[in-house]
Amino acid sequence: MRSRLATLASIAGLLVATSASAGHHLWDTTEIFSNASGSVQFIELFTAENNEAGLGPFTLKSGANTFTFVTNLSTTATANTWVLVATPGFAALPGAVTPDYTMPANFFSTAGGFINYAGVDIWNYGTVPTNGINSLLRNGTSAGNSPTNFAHQTGHINVATPVPSLQTWGLIALVGGILVLASGLLRKRANDLATA
Repeated sequence: MRSRLATLASIAGLLVATSASAGHHLWDTTEIFSNASGSVQFIELFTAENNEAGLGPFTLKSGANTFTFVTNLSTTATANTWVLVATPGFAALPGAVTPDYTMPANFFSTAGGFINYAGVDIWNYGTVPTNGINSLLRNGTSAGNSPTNFAHQTGHINVATPVPSLQTWGLIALVGGILVLASGLLRKRANDLATA
């Protein structure tokens, strides 16, 4: 009888240990974004499964950089949810949703590299768009960024460098200057023809 109880206790212990360690391993990196300077970056993870709230103390790594999740998610209802890890520069932008975790600027290289989540999901990625609008998706394509946090809030940021434009009066002055220059050149040509 004692050996039967010991066996059942061992099996129960293994089941508890397995379920406790299974709370983080089904997240996949789905989208990364960076501006040209790396001051605005985000990494988005997704899981289709419940009971994946145990992110702490696991890590995200890229190159020589490591980010440690210091807390777990607030609920085990994680099926079809995202986790957003972003830089402070991201959080300050219009259209940005609140990130779930904050990582340092220039966390990953825009020239290509890898994102390693907890050793269970490693994405070797190519060049990241740095036009301030597009992000790199897991399938290797780029599209308009769509950062989504754990609260299911999705945003869109635009950090594209604006093309300098002339104000209306500046444009009028430029056109006027061109007309004055052109009329002066025409008068000179007419005078040269008349004296020839």
